[in-house]
Amino acid sequence: MKDLKLSNKELDVMQVFWNSDEALASSDIPKIESTLNINTVRVAIKNLLQKSVIEVADIAQRGTVLTRTYRPTISFEDYLSGQLEHMKFNSLNLMSALIKQETNDENLDDLERIIKEHRHNMK
Repeated sequence: MKDLKLSNKELDVMQVFWNSDEALASSDIPKIESTLNINTVRVAIKNLLQKSVIEVADIAQRGTVLTRTYRPTISFEDYLSGQLEHMKFNSLNLMSALIKQETNDENLDDLERIIKEHRHNMK
């Protein structure tokens, strides 16, 4: 998804989806993120559906109304990776900078494990 371009409002809506463990209706999003109004959310959802970044998850009851719920089709990490690839960003420099900021030993151990697994799978 390196050629995926999202507007700031689309990204704001996607952040709500990415931070949710369940599918959301358009009416749920302004309740979670009060800076977004329902009209902005509806336009963003329409655009995100066209870009195949979200999909209809189900039909759910919200109050007295049946409404569509949506879920993301890509993770935040996949989106970010695609954006960095699009910018031809040097991943080694980025990872090095992020690792230097990491202070949690468990996270560093997990990173070492991931690198070893990736090396093994490349063979």
